[in-house]
Parts: sequence; C-alpha cells; structure tokens
Amino acid sequence: MPIDTSQLPYAKPEPRKKATASERRKGRVVVQDVRLTCVERDRYCRLYVLDASLRRDLWQMFGQCSGRSEWAHFGAKRRSHTRGQEAVIRHTTAGSLMLCEVHHRTGEAAYDLHRMTIEALTDRGCDGPLRFARDGKTWTESE
Repeated sequence: MPIDTSQLPYAKPEPRKKATASERRKGRVVVQDVRLTCVERDRYCRLYVLDASLRRDLWQMFGQCSGRSEWAHFGAKRRSHTRGQEAVIRHTTAGSLMLCEVHHRTGEAAYDLHRMTIEALTDRGCDGPLRFARDGKTWTESE
C-alpha cells in the first residue's frame, strides 16, 4: 500500500544566515592558505627585488615601494570579475600576487588604477614569470 506523503512533516531548510556564515568560514581557510603561499613566493612586493642596482632601476620605472604589503588579484581573477564565486575558484596563487600599497593602489604606477599593466608569460599566471609595463617601459622577471 502506498504511503500518503501529504501527512509527513517537511524538514525545514537551513536558515540563510547560517548557510552564508558557514560558506564564509570555509572561504576564510582558502583565503588564508592562498595568501600565505603568495607571501612566501613574493615576499613584501613583487617589484621589490633583492639586487640593489636592479631595484633602483625598477623604482625609476615604477616608483619606490612603500606602505604595507597587500594581496592583489590579477587579470581575470580581479575582485570585480569574481564576485559571488566560490572561494576556491576566486582565490588562487596563479591569480594573485603581493604588491606594496604604492604599486597596488595608490602610486603613480598603481595596478588597480590601471596605471601599470602586468602580464603573465606562462599559463601558470602569477606562479610563473610576469612582465610589468608602464608608459612604454617594461621589465620582465626571469624564472
């Protein structure tokens, strides 16, 4: 004999606030892991090189590193392109790099203000070498 399902209680769905908070907590773990990996790879700023003479040349082209170190999203992984996506898709080491405050968002060569362009030279994105350009001047990282 078939069961009359009209009399069975329905399970209440999880409250939206609780589900959103759970997703945010999961996302935080991804963010912390990816950012830590980027810090280990890039240190303070991707344009702060250890060779003092090369650093001087770079700073003449792109301005001197200054301010705090910031996590910058690169290319198609810019925050404006990835809103609403899951954290594991949105945040990757290939799609992000560390830049100082000046090179990221406030200086004459700020990436977020589109005053400087950054181009990945391999399909590995920021995990591989990058080319930085501003006002016709370029610098390419070596592997």
